[in-house]
Amino acid sequence: MPVTNNDPASVYLIQSWIENAGDQKDTQFVITPPLFSMQGKKENTLRIINATNHQLPGDRESLFWVNVKAIPAMEKDQKNENTLQLAIISRIKMFYRPTHLAMAPEEAPAMLRFRRSGSILTLINPTPYFITVTNMKAGNSNLPNTMVPPKGEVSNGVDIPHAVTGDISFQTINDYGALTPLIKATMQ
Repeated sequence: MPVTNNDPASVYLIQSWIENAGDQKDTQFVITPPLFSMQGKKENTLRIINATNHQLPGDRESLFWVNVKAIPAMEKDQKNENTLQLAIISRIKMFYRPTHLAMAPEEAPAMLRFRRSGSILTLINPTPYFITVTNMKAGNSNLPNTMVPPKGEVSNGVDIPHAVTGDISFQTINDYGALTPLIKATMQ
């Protein structure tokens, strides 16, 4: 994964690490180098090494987060002055996908099911893939974006008006970060 500093005058300390789905640092994947100085107009490559030893589930994807923090250098003449410096953290989803899953990832969004219990909507994902749902609407109500885990379900916690019945429309984010075509489904 490339990391680039486009500013010729700025130097950054780059720190990187991987977290699991529970936002805890995880050693199942190792990122190297974990800490380095990035000079202006330079690029470095972060390498992610699989250290799982085949201990992750083989029947579904697993979610991790790649975190890259850029800490700006401070000029020596500014060390006694009041300054505000911001360290920027980029957080990127990383999916571990076993090689022999039962279906193609493009087929997963159409299999998503929607169950209504009172005014609460639950999204049910019977597939082995994480599905990120966006632009979801029930009737004229916009619903929040959500990510549904493989072979799992998520309740969105948003009250759907009782008058809203029938179809849900939504899009998902595919492997390339693009939106899929609009999909329609029926609430059960």
